[in-house]
Amino acid sequence: MTPLSLPGRAAAEDPFRVPRPAVVSFSGGRSSAYMLARIVEAHGGRLPGEIHVVFANTGMERAETLDFVETCGAAWNVDIHWVEYDWDAPHRTRIVNRASAATRGEPYAALIERKGFVPSVNIRFCSGFLKRDRIESFARHRLGLKRWHAVIGLRADEPGRVRRMRARDCGSRTGGRAALPLADAGIRQADVQEWWKRQPFDLAIPSWAGNCDLCFLKARAKLLRIVRDEPERAEWWIDQEARVAHRTGPDGRACDSMKVFRLGESYEELRRAALDTPDLFDPSPAGETDDPSFECHCID
Repeated sequence: MTPLSLPGRAAAEDPFRVPRPAVVSFSGGRSSAYMLARIVEAHGGRLPGEIHVVFANTGMERAETLDFVETCGAAWNVDIHWVEYDWDAPHRTRIVNRASAATRGEPYAALIERKGFVPSVNIRFCSGFLKRDRIESFARHRLGLKRWHAVIGLRADEPGRVRRMRARDCGSRTGGRAALPLADAGIRQADVQEWWKRQPFDLAIPSWAGNCDLCFLKARAKLLRIVRDEPERAEWWIDQEARVAHRTGPDGRACDSMKVFRLGESYEELRRAALDTPDLFDPSPAGETDDPSFECHCID
């Protein structure tokens, strides 16, 4: 691995020598993979026993992401624990691997079925149940930890997310207390991209496309481009909205905002717009997430 220099920082102050015990949340994106590589390097090429790496699979990560996670583990000699949401498994958490991991959105669909409505920007329960809670469950019940450092791959050029993460003091609600080595080291997206150019392998997904194939947090222009290129990817999202189309709230009202992932536009309408308009990129509505390196972090 080729490290980035950290001018003026003594080895003992290296933010990648994370405090222990630590649970590294590996999203499967380039930033979190870079963070993992730097943590391994900072510990002499092999992780100590008190540093654990966990990848929470929602079933909607692209196949390239799953392959990338497996390749990172093999290349850096890291035991990456794969977990999924499963209501019937002990502590609602199933342990899987690349061969047994869900690839058709099964954990995500099962959560939506149990909730009775789909997540959205306003009610974003997917990352909490499918990622954060699964990693916390693994730390508590599989590793037997009561307190640990939750290592998250937020960069220095994501100041809003960094501030929110630090302000929450996640140790007050869960056993994990946030550690943000990328932000502490001043690492930005350009640094991560430059580092990956020098590596023998890389994530086989354009940086703008992200991991979760049509996540509703992506900018509309990006979703339109993905659907134009691969219209079949919209099917799962359309199907989930169809499954909750006739649900009502406790008072019997329709609760239309709980029936679509994207407020004001269904995925059927999104697909129609993508296939009916020839523009490669379209203006994104104000306020919509438009971070080309967006990764869904476990407690963000």
